[in-house]
Amino acid sequence: MPCYADIVLHQSYRLFSSGQGASSTFYNPIGCGTRHNNDYATESDSNFTWRTAGTFSNLYVNVLANDRAASTFRTRKGTSNANLVVSITGSTTGKFEDTSNSDVVTAGDNWHYSMTTGAGGTTFTYTPMQVLFAATTNTVSRVGCDANGNTMTASSTHVGPLAGDGTLSATDADSVRHITYRTAGTLNNLFLRIRTNGRSTTSTVRSRIGGANGNMSASVAGSATGNFEDTTNSDTVSVGTLVGWAYVTGTGTGNVETMGCFADFTTTNGQAMYSAAAGGGQTVLANVTTYYGFSGGLRTSTTESNTIGEANLPFTASLMQCNISANTVTAASTLTLRINSGAGAAETVSITASTTGIFQDTTNSDSILASDTLNYKIVTGATGTSLIIRSISVAARPQTKLIMVN
Repeated sequence: MPCYADIVLHQSYRLFSSGQGASSTFYNPIGCGTRHNNDYATESDSNFTWRTAGTFSNLYVNVLANDRAASTFRTRKGTSNANLVVSITGSTTGKFEDTSNSDVVTAGDNWHYSMTTGAGGTTFTYTPMQVLFAATTNTVSRVGCDANGNTMTASSTHVGPLAGDGTLSATDADSVRHITYRTAGTLNNLFLRIRTNGRSTTSTVRSRIGGANGNMSASVAGSATGNFEDTTNSDTVSVGTLVGWAYVTGTGTGNVETMGCFADFTTTNGQAMYSAAAGGGQTVLANVTTYYGFSGGLRTSTTESNTIGEANLPFTASLMQCNISANTVTAASTLTLRINSGAGAAETVSITASTTGIFQDTTNSDSILASDTLNYKIVTGATGTSLIIRSISVAARPQTKLIMVN
């Protein structure tokens, strides 16, 4: 009998201040709302395990600056080239995508992106990178945060967001760094990558649900590196629940380098969450206009073209929200969803002067076309000093279904 699986945009975003070197290959994980980096020259640091079967399609990258020879962006299965591939014309910018090929994902496969830059030139920058994923059953987002070089103090709980830039903190509360989910679902298949580990005692990475320990966890022994998983336990996420990660250290000293913490967020009603987050927050001065990518690492730019990416599937966005952790701007600020870099979006959030917390649009929604570009804009109030934003997110219901026949 047929079953239905909705498509989810897996977009990774980071604003580059410097570009990739010439004639080099770099790797990045595939994730929904993760931050992609520019320095993973070791393939295993991005070669993450997928526990949900499905199909990848519509590989896409937006090139911002480019004076190199032809470059190649593609999917990789394990350590081999997969079917999706994009050829980036030398000295050319703009979007490049593969709308012809697809990749079949079998549960247990390892998947990631590779970017091989062309020769010569001095500049090559790009963001976002993205692919569509249709699970064989239900709607599955492979959500995760990407962070490296975290310094962990002993005998502490360090919290970070479920997606985006996963910089951890032992002093911030869950409400500061975690993301409030506006869609109910199930979180399972925890995956963690540790690149270096100078700690002498066991640490535990775990889910945090509603400000308390969740069911998923993975133990990392002292000095242990590599991949760690919990494929047994799961967490139920209700609408309005804070969701994130916690890294709990034992006694002793030393640093640990986390390359990514991922899990599958599954819904049975076709909905998904798209989040852009920065564990450490982004400071925005009063009386300025700044732009942000639709999902992934929350990075600030005053140039809108640096932040846009195509939706590549139609969906309805609603319940847009932002989390403000500090605010000395003494006039109201405004967050808006941007469609095609214009004023066509209905969703808008007013951030009350000198006020922190979650601000949300509970009234409006936006119908997104596959060809639309998306990003966010914040206009801060004209007086006062600054605010710190931790995350922006929307709930989404795709308008396209794939019919899988058993």
